[in-house]
Amino acid sequence: MNYPDNELTYYLKDNNEDASDILYDKYKYIIEVVLAKYKRVFLALNIDFDEARQEANLAFSKALYTYEPGKDAILSTFITLVVERRVRSFIRKYETTKSKAFNDAISLDLMLDEIAVEDIIGNIKYEPLKNLEAKDTLEYLSNKVEKVLSKKELEVYNLLMDCNDYIEISKKLNMTPKQVDNTIQRMRTKLKKMI
Repeated sequence: MNYPDNELTYYLKDNNEDASDILYDKYKYIIEVVLAKYKRVFLALNIDFDEARQEANLAFSKALYTYEPGKDAILSTFITLVVERRVRSFIRKYETTKSKAFNDAISLDLMLDEIAVEDIIGNIKYEPLKNLEAKDTLEYLSNKVEKVLSKKELEVYNLLMDCNDYIEISKKLNMTPKQVDNTIQRMRTKLKKMI
């Protein structure tokens, strides 16, 4: 039997599932029409089509249950209006979220502590917190070393830290290799006591 829309919407108010199914089958094409209208927008914004369909289905359901037959609009027009508004709202919300993500994004060319961001991303060895702790520890130790070592020992220490060998250090500081070795031995003794 074919029921008029007004009668079916009254049955909906009584939570009649058959009335809901009949109206859905009759007007589900509206969802397809609205989604087809905005298909290019979904593709351009990389919006998941299934999410858009879900929003349209929710709007369709809301339209069925909020429709008042005594008003001027017919049911199909009302459903179209509600579904289209919901889809547009979904697109606007998505655009806002996407533009916020772009605005908050960090350029891969940005340098953090003389390391490019693109080198940090995906690098499991780079852990900012540990690197910061290591940097603080290194500064603390460097300050302590400067207080413990003599001026000459500090010069030898710095050259050692720059990967110079005994011969290179002796040439740069006008010392014999034996003097460099003796200085390093004194430094080791002082540094062991410091720890």
